[in-house]
Amino acid sequence: MADVARVTGVSPGAISRILNNDPTLNVREGTKETVRRAIAELGYIPNPQARGLRLARSGSLAMIVPEINSPAFVAIIQGAQRAAYELGYSMLIGGIGPEGEDPNLAARILSSNRVDGLLISTGKQEARQLAAVQQLRAPAVLVNRYLNERFPHVVLDDEAGVALAIRHLAELGHERIGFLGSTRRFLGTRRLAGFKHAIAQCGLRFDKRFVVNCGYDREGGEAGARTVLALADRPTAVFATNHLVAAGALRAAQELGLSVPDALSVASFYDGPVADLLTPAMTAVAYPLDQLGYEAVRMLVRLIAGEAPATISVTIQPTGLVIRQSTGTISG
Repeated sequence: MADVARVTGVSPGAISRILNNDPTLNVREGTKETVRRAIAELGYIPNPQARGLRLARSGSLAMIVPEINSPAFVAIIQGAQRAAYELGYSMLIGGIGPEGEDPNLAARILSSNRVDGLLISTGKQEARQLAAVQQLRAPAVLVNRYLNERFPHVVLDDEAGVALAIRHLAELGHERIGFLGSTRRFLGTRRLAGFKHAIAQCGLRFDKRFVVNCGYDREGGEAGARTVLALADRPTAVFATNHLVAAGALRAAQELGLSVPDALSVASFYDGPVADLLTPAMTAVAYPLDQLGYEAVRMLVRLIAGEAPATISVTIQPTGLVIRQSTGTISG
């Protein structure tokens, strides 16, 4: 409230009466609007439960993810829940969903659920989501997302993981390798950077025609694969940024009559049970995804306690490449 008063020049007492819709308050409507606008911009939450975040501990954490049913997020959530249990906390999960993300979701969770801190792993509209989180002034850790070196975060070494897959494909003799996935959001830009670097390290020529911004879902993967496979000098291998994109690429290859891996090799991020369920089984980069959630909770609980974590930047390394039937040498 002091921040709102400083920005607007309105006394804290008047601000309180405006928030409580005091009918005896004699101020102009324009002043009320100025106060309301400042409250929205500063992320101030005039709610007793939100104030309880600063005054008392609830023993609960909240984790915000783009979607709960993603295989990757299942593992991350499991790791976070394990750490929360060990440290005596319970955890709430907020799934934003693939569309219509609400940049104020974190604020609404704080104001209604009495949580001590937040784990944030946003999807679309990342810039708005993270800007809103910054304004909350509540303990928060980004999970596989990055804002700056001052904001606590736990991330994967995406570049190292991509390099494992590209080196494997190059060793099999592939010289034309495609990239399927998001190329604009946080994870996508990191993985594309790793792809470009690995291509150069393997002595291959980068061809921007082989890079398709197709998002993170199966439909996007199928459409992206059709785009690059329609080229006269099409790629003989593609790297997909997750299993859903890889599944789409496999479907496109099947419908185009291209045998995998004889005519097209496909490799993916995130090894796990789903990789074995695809046909053919998917060659995939393995990460301890549960460690993402686990380390993020440990960092967050230290922040809640007012302690300085050993570090506010943790990077999880890949554990290797699990080679399965979706990759092979060039046939013929």
